[in-house]
Amino acid sequence: MNRLFRTEGIVLKSMRLNEADKIVTIFSYDYGKIKGIARGVRKTRSQFGSSMENLTIIKVLLYKGKNINTISQSEIISSFFPQTKDIFRYGLAIQCAEIVDKLSVEEDPNRGAYLLFKKFLLLLKDEQNPTLLVESFKWKLISLLGYEPELKRCIYCNNLLNNNSHYFFDIAKGGISCIRCLGKKGYYQIKITNYHLKLIQRILDADLEKIHNKEIDQSILHELEKITDTYLAFHLEIENQSRNFLNRIKLL
Repeated sequence: MNRLFRTEGIVLKSMRLNEADKIVTIFSYDYGKIKGIARGVRKTRSQFGSSMENLTIIKVLLYKGKNINTISQSEIISSFFPQTKDIFRYGLAIQCAEIVDKLSVEEDPNRGAYLLFKKFLLLLKDEQNPTLLVESFKWKLISLLGYEPELKRCIYCNNLLNNNSHYFFDIAKGGISCIRCLGKKGYYQIKITNYHLKLIQRILDADLEKIHNKEIDQSILHELEKITDTYLAFHLEIENQSRNFLNRIKLL
Protein backbone atom coordinates (compact mmCIF):
# COMPACT_ATOMS: atom_id res chain seq x y z
CA MET A 1 0.00 0.00 0.00
CA ASN A 2 1.41 3.42 -0.99
CA ARG A 3 1.54 6.23 1.58
CA LEU A 4 -1.16 8.04 -0.42
CA PHE A 5 -3.88 5.71 -1.63
CA ARG A 6 -7.35 5.94 -3.14
CA THR A 7 -10.24 3.49 -2.97
CA GLU A 8 -14.01 3.13 -2.98
CA GLY A 9 -15.63 2.30 0.32
CA ILE A 10 -18.68 2.26 2.57
CA VAL A 11 -18.69 4.06 5.93
CA LEU A 12 -19.47 1.45 8.60
CA LYS A 13 -19.28 3.68 11.67
CA SER A 14 -17.62 6.78 13.08
CA MET A 15 -16.48 7.79 16.54
CA ARG A 16 -15.92 11.25 17.96
CA LEU A 17 -12.23 11.92 18.61
CA ASN A 18 -12.47 15.51 19.82
CA GLU A 19 -14.53 18.61 19.12
CA ALA A 20 -13.52 18.71 15.46
CA ASP A 21 -12.38 15.24 14.37
CA LYS A 22 -13.79 11.75 13.89
CA ILE A 23 -12.27 8.31 13.56
CA VAL A 24 -14.10 6.67 10.67
CA THR A 25 -14.25 2.94 9.87
CA ILE A 26 -14.59 2.23 6.14
CA PHE A 27 -15.18 -1.10 4.40
CA SER A 28 -13.23 -0.63 1.18
CA TYR A 29 -13.14 -2.45 -2.14
CA ASP A 30 -9.34 -2.60 -2.43
CA TYR A 31 -8.10 -2.87 1.15
CA GLY A 32 -10.89 -4.35 3.24
CA LYS A 33 -11.68 -2.62 6.52
CA ILE A 34 -9.64 0.52 7.12
CA LYS A 35 -9.74 3.31 9.68
CA GLY A 36 -8.87 6.95 9.25
CA ILE A 37 -9.08 10.31 10.97
CA ALA A 38 -11.36 12.84 9.31
CA ARG A 39 -10.01 16.16 10.58
CA GLY A 40 -12.35 19.09 11.07
CA VAL A 41 -15.32 17.05 9.90
CA ARG A 42 -17.44 17.87 12.96
CA LYS A 43 -17.12 21.62 12.34
CA THR A 44 -18.13 21.69 8.70
CA ARG A 45 -21.36 21.15 6.79
CA SER A 46 -19.51 20.66 3.53
CA GLN A 47 -19.73 17.53 1.38
CA PHE A 48 -16.65 16.25 3.23
CA GLY A 49 -18.64 16.18 6.46
CA SER A 50 -21.66 14.57 4.79
CA SER A 51 -19.50 11.88 3.20
CA MET A 52 -18.45 10.61 6.63
CA GLU A 53 -22.01 9.69 7.66
CA ASN A 54 -22.80 6.00 8.28
CA LEU A 55 -23.65 3.86 5.21
CA THR A 56 -22.39 6.45 2.71
CA ILE A 57 -20.69 4.96 -0.35
CA ILE A 58 -17.67 7.11 -1.18
CA LYS A 59 -14.52 7.53 -3.20
CA VAL A 60 -11.85 8.38 -0.68
CA LEU A 61 -8.20 9.47 -0.67
CA LEU A 62 -6.18 8.58 2.42
CA TYR A 63 -2.66 9.16 3.69
CA LYS A 64 -1.13 6.19 5.50
CA GLY A 65 0.26 7.26 8.86
CA LYS A 66 2.42 5.39 11.34
CA ASN A 67 -0.51 4.49 13.62
CA ILE A 68 -3.64 5.51 11.72
CA ASN A 69 -4.60 6.79 8.28
CA THR A 70 -5.70 10.36 7.58
CA ILE A 71 -8.65 10.94 5.26
CA SER A 72 -7.59 13.68 2.84
CA GLN A 73 -10.49 13.82 0.37
CA SER A 74 -13.81 12.10 -0.20
CA GLU A 75 -16.55 12.16 -2.81
CA ILE A 76 -20.06 10.83 -2.28
CA ILE A 77 -21.24 8.10 -4.66
CA SER A 78 -24.48 7.34 -2.81
CA SER A 79 -25.94 8.40 0.56
CA PHE A 80 -28.26 5.90 2.22
CA PHE A 81 -30.32 7.67 4.89
CA PRO A 82 -30.72 11.15 3.30
CA GLN A 83 -32.18 9.44 0.23
CA THR A 84 -34.54 7.03 2.04
CA LYS A 85 -35.60 9.02 5.15
CA ASP A 86 -36.80 5.65 6.50
CA ILE A 87 -35.63 4.96 10.05
CA PHE A 88 -36.60 1.26 9.90
CA ARG A 89 -34.58 0.64 6.73
CA TYR A 90 -31.72 2.62 8.28
CA GLY A 91 -31.84 0.34 11.34
CA LEU A 92 -31.74 -2.76 9.12
CA ALA A 93 -28.77 -1.37 7.19
CA ILE A 94 -26.91 -0.52 10.42
CA GLN A 95 -27.54 -4.07 11.64
CA CYS A 96 -25.84 -5.44 8.52
CA ALA A 97 -23.02 -2.88 8.79
CA GLU A 98 -22.36 -4.16 12.33
CA ILE A 99 -22.09 -7.71 10.99
CA VAL A 100 -19.67 -6.64 8.24
CA ASP A 101 -17.58 -4.75 10.80
CA LYS A 102 -17.53 -7.71 13.18
CA LEU A 103 -16.50 -10.21 10.50
CA SER A 104 -13.94 -8.05 8.69
CA VAL A 105 -10.23 -7.99 9.48
CA GLU A 106 -8.40 -4.70 8.98
CA GLU A 107 -6.58 -4.40 5.65
CA ASP A 108 -7.75 -7.84 4.52
CA PRO A 109 -9.67 -7.24 1.27
CA ASN A 110 -12.76 -9.25 0.35
CA ARG A 111 -14.10 -7.77 -2.87
CA GLY A 112 -16.98 -10.23 -3.08
CA ALA A 113 -18.22 -9.18 0.36
CA TYR A 114 -17.80 -5.50 -0.53
CA LEU A 115 -19.81 -5.80 -3.75
CA LEU A 116 -22.51 -7.80 -1.93
CA PHE A 117 -22.84 -5.14 0.79
CA LYS A 118 -22.91 -2.30 -1.75
CA LYS A 119 -25.60 -4.05 -3.81
CA PHE A 120 -27.61 -4.73 -0.66
CA LEU A 121 -27.58 -1.04 0.36
CA LEU A 122 -28.62 0.13 -3.11
CA LEU A 123 -31.50 -2.38 -3.27
CA LEU A 124 -32.69 -1.69 0.28
CA LYS A 125 -33.62 1.91 -0.55
CA ASP A 126 -36.77 0.86 -2.44
CA GLU A 127 -37.16 -2.75 -1.27
CA GLN A 128 -40.80 -3.79 -0.73
CA ASN A 129 -39.78 -6.65 1.57
CA PRO A 130 -36.73 -5.34 3.47
CA THR A 131 -36.67 -8.16 6.05
CA LEU A 132 -36.26 -10.80 3.33
CA LEU A 133 -33.48 -8.79 1.71
CA VAL A 134 -31.64 -8.46 5.03
CA GLU A 135 -31.85 -12.18 5.80
CA SER A 136 -30.75 -12.96 2.24
CA PHE A 137 -27.74 -10.66 2.66
CA LYS A 138 -26.76 -12.43 5.89
CA TRP A 139 -26.91 -15.90 4.31
CA LYS A 140 -24.94 -14.79 1.27
CA LEU A 141 -22.29 -13.23 3.51
CA ILE A 142 -22.12 -16.45 5.56
CA SER A 143 -21.52 -18.36 2.32
CA LEU A 144 -18.83 -15.92 1.09
CA LEU A 145 -16.95 -16.32 4.36
CA GLY A 146 -16.94 -20.12 4.09
CA TYR A 147 -19.56 -20.94 6.73
CA GLU A 148 -22.33 -22.19 4.42
CA PRO A 149 -24.19 -25.11 6.05
CA GLU A 150 -24.95 -28.47 4.42
CA LEU A 151 -28.52 -28.15 3.19
CA LYS A 152 -28.92 -30.96 0.65
CA ARG A 153 -27.80 -34.07 2.54
CA CYS A 154 -28.25 -35.28 6.08
CA ILE A 155 -25.07 -34.43 7.96
CA TYR A 156 -25.21 -37.81 9.75
CA CYS A 157 -26.24 -40.46 7.20
CA ASN A 158 -25.26 -38.43 4.09
CA ASN A 159 -28.50 -39.35 2.32
CA LEU A 160 -30.16 -36.77 0.08
CA LEU A 161 -33.02 -34.94 1.79
CA ASN A 162 -36.24 -36.15 0.19
CA ASN A 163 -38.90 -33.46 0.68
CA ASN A 164 -40.15 -34.49 4.11
CA SER A 165 -42.49 -32.02 5.77
CA HIS A 166 -39.74 -30.97 8.19
CA TYR A 167 -36.19 -31.64 9.36
CA PHE A 168 -33.92 -30.40 12.12
CA PHE A 169 -31.25 -27.77 11.54
CA ASP A 170 -28.32 -28.84 13.73
CA ILE A 171 -26.73 -25.41 14.17
CA ALA A 172 -23.69 -26.74 16.04
CA LYS A 173 -22.92 -29.36 13.39
CA GLY A 174 -23.55 -26.93 10.54
CA GLY A 175 -26.25 -28.70 8.60
CA ILE A 176 -29.57 -30.51 8.33
CA SER A 177 -30.43 -33.74 10.10
CA CYS A 178 -33.16 -36.03 8.82
CA ILE A 179 -35.67 -37.11 11.44
CA ARG A 180 -34.31 -40.66 11.47
CA CYS A 181 -30.81 -39.52 12.48
CA LEU A 182 -31.76 -36.88 15.02
CA GLY A 183 -30.22 -37.49 18.42
CA LYS A 184 -31.19 -35.78 21.65
CA LYS A 185 -32.80 -32.47 20.74
CA GLY A 186 -31.04 -29.40 22.20
CA TYR A 187 -31.11 -25.62 21.98
CA TYR A 188 -29.01 -25.60 18.80
CA GLN A 189 -31.22 -28.11 17.00
CA ILE A 190 -34.05 -26.13 15.43
CA LYS A 191 -37.04 -27.70 13.73
CA ILE A 192 -37.17 -26.44 10.16
CA THR A 193 -39.91 -26.98 7.61
CA ASN A 194 -39.14 -28.14 4.10
CA TYR A 195 -40.37 -24.73 2.89
CA HIS A 196 -37.81 -22.86 5.02
CA LEU A 197 -35.09 -25.23 3.90
CA LYS A 198 -35.92 -24.61 0.22
CA LEU A 199 -36.11 -20.86 0.92
CA ILE A 200 -32.56 -20.75 2.32
CA GLN A 201 -31.33 -22.83 -0.62
CA ARG A 202 -32.95 -20.40 -3.08
CA ILE A 203 -31.44 -17.43 -1.24
CA LEU A 204 -27.96 -18.92 -1.50
CA ASP A 205 -28.36 -19.82 -5.18
CA ALA A 206 -30.04 -16.64 -6.47
CA ASP A 207 -28.63 -13.18 -7.03
CA LEU A 208 -29.90 -10.44 -4.69
CA GLU A 209 -31.72 -8.76 -7.60
CA LYS A 210 -33.83 -11.90 -8.07
CA ILE A 211 -34.74 -11.90 -4.38
CA HIS A 212 -35.46 -8.16 -4.51
CA ASN A 213 -39.13 -7.32 -3.78
CA LYS A 214 -40.31 -10.93 -3.45
CA GLU A 215 -43.50 -11.39 -1.39
CA ILE A 216 -43.29 -13.84 1.51
CA ASP A 217 -45.58 -14.15 4.53
CA GLN A 218 -44.32 -12.36 7.66
CA SER A 219 -44.67 -15.45 9.85
CA ILE A 220 -42.27 -17.29 7.53
CA LEU A 221 -39.82 -14.39 7.67
CA HIS A 222 -39.98 -14.33 11.48
CA GLU A 223 -38.93 -17.99 11.63
CA LEU A 224 -36.18 -17.34 9.06
CA GLU A 225 -34.83 -14.51 11.26
CA LYS A 226 -34.68 -16.88 14.24
CA ILE A 227 -32.74 -19.52 12.28
CA THR A 228 -30.34 -16.98 10.77
CA ASP A 229 -29.57 -15.17 14.03
CA THR A 230 -29.00 -18.44 15.90
CA TYR A 231 -26.59 -19.62 13.20
CA LEU A 232 -24.68 -16.31 13.26
CA ALA A 233 -24.50 -16.31 17.04
CA PHE A 234 -23.10 -19.85 17.23
CA HIS A 235 -20.63 -19.94 14.33
CA LEU A 236 -19.54 -16.31 14.09
CA GLU A 237 -20.24 -15.13 17.66
CA ILE A 238 -22.52 -12.36 16.42
CA GLU A 239 -25.35 -11.29 18.68
CA ASN A 240 -28.05 -9.14 17.13
CA GLN A 241 -27.35 -5.83 18.87
CA SER A 242 -29.84 -3.93 16.67
CA ARG A 243 -32.86 -6.19 17.27
CA ASN A 244 -34.27 -4.24 20.25
CA PHE A 245 -33.86 -0.98 18.35
CA LEU A 246 -35.69 -2.38 15.34
CA ASN A 247 -38.46 -3.83 17.50
CA ARG A 248 -39.02 -0.40 19.10
CA ILE A 249 -39.28 1.19 15.65
CA LYS A 250 -41.96 -1.33 14.63
CA LEU A 251 -44.08 -0.19 17.58
CA LEU A 252 -43.99 3.50 16.56
